[in-house]
Amino acid sequence: MTEKERGKKILGINNEVIERCVRCGSCRTVCPVFNVTHEEPSVARGKIFLANMINQGKVELDREAAEFFNLCTTCLRCAEICPVMVDYEKIIISARALAVEKFGLPPEKKVIVSLFSNRNLLETVGKITAPLTKLFTKSSKSPQNRLLLINVPRLGKVLLPEIKSKPFNDKDRWYRAKGAEKGKVVFFAGCMFNNFYTETAMNVVKVLNALGYSVFVPRDQHCCGAPAFFSGDLKTFEKMKEKNLKTLEKLEVDFVVTACATCGHILKKEYRELPYESRELIEVLFENIEEIGKWKFPEKIRVTWHHPCHIIRGQKIPRNYPLDVLKVVGNVEFTSLEEADNCCGMGGSFKLSHPEISREIQIKKAKNIEKTKSDAVLTECPGCVMNIAEGLERIDSSIQSLHIADLLARCILFKNC
Repeated sequence: MTEKERGKKILGINNEVIERCVRCGSCRTVCPVFNVTHEEPSVARGKIFLANMINQGKVELDREAAEFFNLCTTCLRCAEICPVMVDYEKIIISARALAVEKFGLPPEKKVIVSLFSNRNLLETVGKITAPLTKLFTKSSKSPQNRLLLINVPRLGKVLLPEIKSKPFNDKDRWYRAKGAEKGKVVFFAGCMFNNFYTETAMNVVKVLNALGYSVFVPRDQHCCGAPAFFSGDLKTFEKMKEKNLKTLEKLEVDFVVTACATCGHILKKEYRELPYESRELIEVLFENIEEIGKWKFPEKIRVTWHHPCHIIRGQKIPRNYPLDVLKVVGNVEFTSLEEADNCCGMGGSFKLSHPEISREIQIKKAKNIEKTKSDAVLTECPGCVMNIAEGLERIDSSIQSLHIADLLARCILFKNC
């Protein structure tokens, strides 16, 4: 087999998929990375052109080219605006998979994939490091997040999610609905909720219970595989998928609920063998908007909303869902956010691979949030919660970054008083 043939096989995309791009440049107007670097390899058009050259055997995939494929947050804004609907995610993931097969994972991605694909290792790290956390960090304005005691050169304040010594899914548990049962669901919590944002995970369950759903949280759930998938390590991803399907397929529930934008995107797109539907929490909330309209926050609060990329573009959930839900909750004043659907700069391991570019995107988001003069910015992605919280700390904002379940759970407590 020639190198040209081998490249086509590994990329898994035919010429028609790549050559659909007409190089119009629409993606340049919305790409968060290009808006920082202003360099053609940063934008989708440049990466698609490079993939085409590799697929045709005109250039070799070397390490420099592989780095260009990693210079992307996978926010999918380019795919959303593309006039000819190029499947950019398929191209970028396939190209990264070729690079991983040829060179292996970059060091920072290898650490992340190794940690999150091994549940026992992640839980062991939590048990060891959780007691030491307060020695090296201090509390931040956003709950469940900690700030390093010293500023990092070129980056300034660095925020970390507070790892827990005991995971949220430490054993199989049923949480029964309040009142008449509307349905049975399984909560696929994912790594961030199971090991870091455990209070938010519990709040998700409280919200679902209050809406009439009994919730099952299985002990035997693993990372959805997103860190491996978006890094191009498809072999590891398939292993994680197989483990989760083994658990999820045997459950007798009405549907699976995710409260993490990326987990939801992966389950809907890649876990097609599931015998039941996967729904994002915001979809469940919107379906029950009449009930939520009876809820009231304990005191008046002004909030704004950040759209996670993998909800509005990955899962294609309408933008009005979270806005309509927030507008019916008593004592909650909603205010619009400029460029609410722009990437926050997290992009999974992109934040580690390209910290300075990520920081510029993050700070722009934080400054837009500060303009709203809100008490809190809400979203439905733990990665966004963490990264936005760090950005707000870096500009010394008093605004909190919260998951929508954190706000709604307090409404439930107020309602039941």
